[in-house]
Amino acid sequence: MKFNKIYIQQNIACLFVFIFILIISMLLYPGGAKFNTSATHYLFFENFISHLGKDYTFNGAINFFPAALFKIGVYLISFSFAILFLFQPLIFKTHSLSFKMSVSASCLALCSALAFIGIGYYSADPFTLKIHLAFVKISFYLFFMASLIQTIAIKVNPLFNKKMFLYYLFFSISLLAYNLLIEFGPRPNANLLSLVIQVSAQKLIATLFFINFIVQGRETLKIIKHIKAF
Repeated sequence: MKFNKIYIQQNIACLFVFIFILIISMLLYPGGAKFNTSATHYLFFENFISHLGKDYTFNGAINFFPAALFKIGVYLISFSFAILFLFQPLIFKTHSLSFKMSVSASCLALCSALAFIGIGYYSADPFTLKIHLAFVKISFYLFFMASLIQTIAIKVNPLFNKKMFLYYLFFSISLLAYNLLIEFGPRPNANLLSLVIQVSAQKLIATLFFINFIVQGRETLKIIKHIKAF
């Protein structure tokens, strides 16, 4: 079986669709944050992305349409990444060591994608918050391990250039830093500053996430095209 470029193309397309869905959800969000319940709109530095999936906002408003869109977006991107990770090791099949490492990374990433579905299914509302946060940690921890192993797989495989390795290395370090922040950093419920720090960090890692897979996807497509040229 050969790796088909459609696996990457569908993922890039779904990433753009997911970003569009998030923007629409933010615009439709009724408002309200932990320390600003009177807000009538989404507060970029005070509302987590997962607040879009809440049934009720902090000001008590019904959040039906943003929550529905958020869940659709989460399920879409989870399914898209599951397809990508399932077939990704095929790119490495000509190099035994990197292939085995890529298989391991993909298994971890697939589990992370499943946990991401849990993030969407169990909202950040009070009655499911603990389960929601558990899935958040599981997803990011597994994805960091997957990214680190994939970074090494890229390093040892001669098909990939140094730029690809550095991209993945930077992303892996960023994931590690974010995991350490959510585990040992200031609690978002403590005060407004702590909330802003955590929300800003989440927005930053989400931005890096999107950029990483869009850029990496395009670079991998170039590699596939180069291989087929010979």
